[in-house]
Amino acid sequence: MSGSEDLGAAGAGEDGSEEVVSALIERLGAERFAVWFGDSVRLRTIGCGVVVESGDGFVLDWLKKTFRGDLEAVARSIRGPEAGVVFRCDAATAAASPETEIAKSGVPAPAKAAPVKSVAPSPAVPAAAERVVPASTEARGAARRPRFSRFIVGESNRMAHAAVELAVQRPGEVSPLVIQGPSGVGKTHLLEQACARARELQPGITALFLSAEQFTTSFLQALHGGGLPAFRRNCRNVDLLAIDDLQFFIGKRATSVEVQQTLDALQRQGKQLFVSCDRDISDLGDLGADLVQRLQGGMSARIGPPDAEVRRGIVLALAERKQLGLAPDVIDYVITHMTRTARELAGAVNRLEATSHMLGVPITRGLAEEALSDLVRASVRSVRLADIERAVCSAFGLPAGTLQTSRRTKTVNHPRMLAMFLARKHTPAALTEIGSYFGRRSHSTVIAAHKTVSSWVSSRSQLQIADARWDADEAVRRVEDLLRTG
Repeated sequence: MSGSEDLGAAGAGEDGSEEVVSALIERLGAERFAVWFGDSVRLRTIGCGVVVESGDGFVLDWLKKTFRGDLEAVARSIRGPEAGVVFRCDAATAAASPETEIAKSGVPAPAKAAPVKSVAPSPAVPAAAERVVPASTEARGAARRPRFSRFIVGESNRMAHAAVELAVQRPGEVSPLVIQGPSGVGKTHLLEQACARARELQPGITALFLSAEQFTTSFLQALHGGGLPAFRRNCRNVDLLAIDDLQFFIGKRATSVEVQQTLDALQRQGKQLFVSCDRDISDLGDLGADLVQRLQGGMSARIGPPDAEVRRGIVLALAERKQLGLAPDVIDYVITHMTRTARELAGAVNRLEATSHMLGVPITRGLAEEALSDLVRASVRSVRLADIERAVCSAFGLPAGTLQTSRRTKTVNHPRMLAMFLARKHTPAALTEIGSYFGRRSHSTVIAAHKTVSSWVSSRSQLQIADARWDADEAVRRVEDLLRTG
C-alpha cells in the first residue's frame, strides 16, 4: 500500500498511539525519539496503518523525508505486511495544549498557575520541551528527564555545579555560562540536567538542549531548505538554550556566526545561554574574535576529571540503577584503577555485571581484578617525557619544541619548569634524563624547578606562560587533565 493513500476508517474507535510510540522507541532509541518527535506530533493507528499528524506542514515534510522508512516498518509490524503510513496536517494537533497531551498520557499535569509554554519544532530543530510518554511502558521510561540531584558533586566539579544552579535559579544573570573540561567528565550530563532543573523550578519555562552537531545540521538544513526563520524562532524564542561541545564549530564560519547572532538575540531578551567546550575560551580563537569576546563576557566554570569522591558516587549510582550489590572493597578497586572519565567507570560496572551474570557468581574483589584486568591496563597509560612536553605545549598554545630550547625568557622558562615538575611526578625518568630532555639542563636544575613549582602551587603564585599569567595550581591541573585523557 502506498504511504500516501488513505488508510480507511478508524477501527472500532481505537487510537493505538501507545503501541506506535513503543515500537518507534524500540526502533529509534529513546533519545532519538525524544529529539525528533515533539509535542506537536501525534501518532496513532487507523484501519490498517499508521497516521502521523502535525499542525506544522514543515515538520510533517521533515518527518516524511527522514523517518518514513522507520514509520512504515512500524506500521507493518503492528498492522501487517500491507500496512502503510499517512502524513496529515491537522491544525487541532498544533492547537492541543501541553496539559491535554499530559492528560492523555496519564502523567499528572503541572499546576494551572504556571502553564507550560511550548516551542513548535521545525524539521531541523528538536522540540524545546520533552515529549510526554506514558509511564506504563517500560521502554518509554528510558526517555524520562534526568534529575539535577543525581549529578554527583565533588571537588572536581563543585564550582561548575554551583554556577549552573545559580543560573537556573536566576536565568539571564550569568549568561552565557561556559562549562569547560576534557571529554568524559560530565559536561553534557550537567547541561541536560540544568534544562531539567530549570523546568522543575519554573514549570512555564522553555528550555532547549542541542549538541553542536545538532545545531550545525539543523542550521544547514534550514539554510538550504528555506526553513531559516523557523530554525531561528525555535532557538531564539526560548528562555534557556544549552549548546554542547562548542569546539565542534571551529572551521564552520557560517555556523559560528549563527551561534553568535543567537547568543546576541538571547542576551537582548535577558535569556539564559549555556555552552560547553573541551578547552579554555581563550583557545577558541578560530571561532572568531566576536564570539570569543561575547563568551568571555559571561561566566566560565571548569570540570576536571572525577576525583575520588565523584568516582565513588558514580559507581554507587550505577550499581543502584542496575541493582548490583557491590562490596566496599570492589568499589574501592574500581575507583582506584579507573580514574580518568565517568565513561571508564560505567564500562567497568557494565563489565562486572556481564561477567557476574555469565558465570553465575557474585561480584567479589577477585572477580573484579580478573574481569577488569585489561581495562585497568588500558587506563594506566605509561607517561613519557614526550607526553609531558606535548601536554604542556598543547595546554598553553606553545609551539612544539619550545621546551627543548635553551631560551631563558620567563615565558619559556616557567612552562619548562612546570614540565620538569610534572615529569618528576608522573614519569620514572631519572633527573639527568629529565634535564637533558628539557633544554639540556643539569639534574640540579630539575631539583630546583621541582622545589620552585611546588612552592608556587602551595602559595597560589602565578606563572607567566606565553602571553598570559596562570595560577600555578590551575596550570598544573590543566596539563594533568590532558595527560589523563590522552
